[in-house]
Amino acid sequence: MDLQMVIAGLGGEGIIFMTRVLVEGLYRCGQPVISTETHGMAMRGGSVISQIKIGDYQSPLIRYGEADLLVGTSLEEAHRNLPYLKEGGIIIKNTPQKGVHCIDASAIAHKIGNPRGGNLVLLGYVLAHLVPAISIEPFLEVTGELTPEKFLTGNLKALQEGWQVVLQGNKEEDKAEEGNQAAREN
Repeated sequence: MDLQMVIAGLGGEGIIFMTRVLVEGLYRCGQPVISTETHGMAMRGGSVISQIKIGDYQSPLIRYGEADLLVGTSLEEAHRNLPYLKEGGIIIKNTPQKGVHCIDASAIAHKIGNPRGGNLVLLGYVLAHLVPAISIEPFLEVTGELTPEKFLTGNLKALQEGWQVVLQGNKEEDKAEEGNQAAREN
């Protein structure tokens, strides 16, 4: 896998935790990975950016116009960091808006009873887009190792919920394609 990814959010949204789970999980999947974080005024809700490179790279820094994937914990953070995205790159956003690569991770986290788990719902959604190169198990293991006991069940559920959104969507697309194929054959 060769991928340059930027995760953008605000202090307190769990960007660093997402990055730790992502990087350690990718490593356990046998992927060469390096990362770095930029912390703004994180304690006051300032910008936090993680840069992750998967593949044969020597430096974790991503220049403007080179990221394959931009993950924003909100529309504002996704738009603020657009300069990192290369032409044809993909943006995954946490937003209640409908659209390609949009997920309302915050609402899903509230729905499952883990209102602070939006970051892990978003991460699960991102990871499911990397299938078949990876499976979710190493990321569940890492989440389990890094999460305090009282938050463990909620965090594991949040990661799995984000993963399932993509897989469920793929199943619905497959059914639609089968229906279209059957209609073309008749």
